[in-house]
Amino acid sequence: MDIKYWKSLSIWLKTKGYNFELNSLPSKFKNGMGNLNFKIIINNKPYVLRRPPLGPIPPGANDMIREHRVMSALSKNFSLVPNSILLCEDKNIFGAPFHIMDFKEGFTINGSVLPEHYSTIKYANSLSKMLIKTLVKLHKINPSDVGLEDLGKPIGFLERQLNGWYKRGVIAHDEKQSDNMVYLHKLLCSNEIPIEEESVILHNDFKLDNIILNFSKKETTLKPEAIIDWDQATRGHPLFDLATLLSYWTVKNDTPSMLLLNQMPSATQGFITRKEALNLYKKLSGRSIENFKWIYSLSLLKLGVVFQQLYAQYLRGTIKEKKYRSFNIIAEAAYQRGIDALKNDDYI
Repeated sequence: MDIKYWKSLSIWLKTKGYNFELNSLPSKFKNGMGNLNFKIIINNKPYVLRRPPLGPIPPGANDMIREHRVMSALSKNFSLVPNSILLCEDKNIFGAPFHIMDFKEGFTINGSVLPEHYSTIKYANSLSKMLIKTLVKLHKINPSDVGLEDLGKPIGFLERQLNGWYKRGVIAHDEKQSDNMVYLHKLLCSNEIPIEEESVILHNDFKLDNIILNFSKKETTLKPEAIIDWDQATRGHPLFDLATLLSYWTVKNDTPSMLLLNQMPSATQGFITRKEALNLYKKLSGRSIENFKWIYSLSLLKLGVVFQQLYAQYLRGTIKEKKYRSFNIIAEAAYQRGIDALKNDDYI
């Protein structure tokens, strides 16, 4: 970010009663594929400033206003959510709306390989089960208890997801439309949308690298310190959060193109399988998983579109890392997996 934005931020923070230390330009966190996150020092304490990525923003994405509201509300009742202390909607201050949240010490795991110190069957098994247990805890929160009873529009949620992600996909693919995406959307439309009897608070991008971890000496395991990336949070069908998680949960017998996803070490020995994860969620939450196939296939449509959107940013030059140049292949693999899932009983 240009120095002018940091100076502008310093002036803005002073009007809010905060002293922003600008001895050197704040460092950007390396992980993440969308929003920009910076560690900053305010009043001698570390915080995180978060704003959308550079360039055009897809409709409904990277919503800092929504994220601030959700995090500041949830943090009061759910210790794994950092508190968002400040929101700025004025684009002139930092080039886009942004918010500032508590900094949580720890580390994240992304990619298909566990860090060397934790590359054992025990850690892999514990991490995989932790993901499901944490998601169940989130879904047990009553939105009314945290002032989020009017968050989103849960009625018709799945249908809006279906139509919304397809429209975003058409934009992301531009002139070279994807036959797989079009066919997956057609199949989803031709199958009955599951009945939505219950709505919960959804993270909407729940996966391992959106959880900050810390090592617990007492339990000799990795424990969750914080859940981050709440900009897509809403209320809706609880199984959609689980489906989103399992869309990232690759296993050894997935196609080579799907394994390029490289988001979680879920193919590691000790990690429970997608089917085991689904059954564990069913056991811990008490919810039916009867219509999960359709929701899982919908999540793969979403996954494909997300990666195609990132690939489009790479083509525009707004993101430059070389890893993005294969994201169109991952997008097609996700669509194909969604198609295969809808056509097979043993889909997971």
